[in-house]
Amino acid sequence: MNDIEEIYLPSHNQHQPVSISNHDWVSVTHNRLTKRFKIWIGVCTVIGIATFFAALLVPILLINGKSTSFSTTTTTTQATSISTTTTSITSTTSTATSTTSTSTTTSATSTSTTSTTSRTTSTTSTSTTSTSTTTYTTSTSTTSTSTTTSTTSTSTTATIGQLPLVSINGTIIGIYKTTVGTNSTTATPGNYIGQYIPTESPYNACDNNTGTKYLSFGTCGETTIDSICGLNTGLYLELQRGLSLIIGLQMCTGNDYPERDPFIISLEGSNLSGTVLNLGTSWTLIYNGPSGLQTDPGRSTCGRFQSINNTIQYKSYRFLVSAKRSISNSVQYSEVHLYGY
Repeated sequence: MNDIEEIYLPSHNQHQPVSISNHDWVSVTHNRLTKRFKIWIGVCTVIGIATFFAALLVPILLINGKSTSFSTTTTTTQATSISTTTTSITSTTSTATSTTSTSTTTSATSTSTTSTTSRTTSTTSTSTTSTSTTTYTTSTSTTSTSTTTSTTSTSTTATIGQLPLVSINGTIIGIYKTTVGTNSTTATPGNYIGQYIPTESPYNACDNNTGTKYLSFGTCGETTIDSICGLNTGLYLELQRGLSLIIGLQMCTGNDYPERDPFIISLEGSNLSGTVLNLGTSWTLIYNGPSGLQTDPGRSTCGRFQSINNTIQYKSYRFLVSAKRSISNSVQYSEVHLYGY
């Protein structure tokens, strides 16, 4: 046989040669399975190493290829809604590590003719179970936008002052024998009953000039001296400026004869125009009281301001004198001042 080895076994006396016969040789035969087993071990080792590296690379590839994050944001004006959706997928690929270790120990001890063969096979297998974790996180945030409307109210404070008594078409009507709430009787220029001195007309009471005056005889003539002369006389006009709120008035004296000064006066308002202003029903009483000249301020001088409790605007006004300081032939005054806005 080809698989026979010669083993030389020395005798106890090394200095003496010993002859060994053919029956003293021991044949040791290696089984052909031993070579096949070694080949199998090599193949398994290569497969184990390849599996180990594959187990390291696959999780990385899966994580890079399968990890997904979705983020959606929606924004709406007026009512703002923000929705954020995050999807996190974590995948851990199972790792299997297989280690096979095979050791074969062959020991041959021969005292006489004894053969011992020992085989030890050790296999270690490590397996890591695949873990897949999927986490879904949904966050919704809603913001409500409220609109606040602020309304600012602007209050305009009118400046109170003396109003210009400029009439429409420059018309100012002188009247006599007229009382509050009754129809007006028109006066004319002259020196007799129901007349006024032509150069001292009603226009002079509205020209804002105390150097001029309005003088009316009323039911008397120039030569008559009586307590009633010049009473219940006055004027009316429609203001060119239109609606006006009167809250006060002031009277100014003439250049002579204090006994002609008005003492009790009245003021009426109307929102009518034209000839209907002759009617007493066209007028509404605003003020009836002292003229502010109870104490003589002097000639061509304005008296005390008289406050009027009035909240209604009018565009036409009628002024009357119902009492005077003393006995005389007429009533006179340089100015009628109206205050308001």
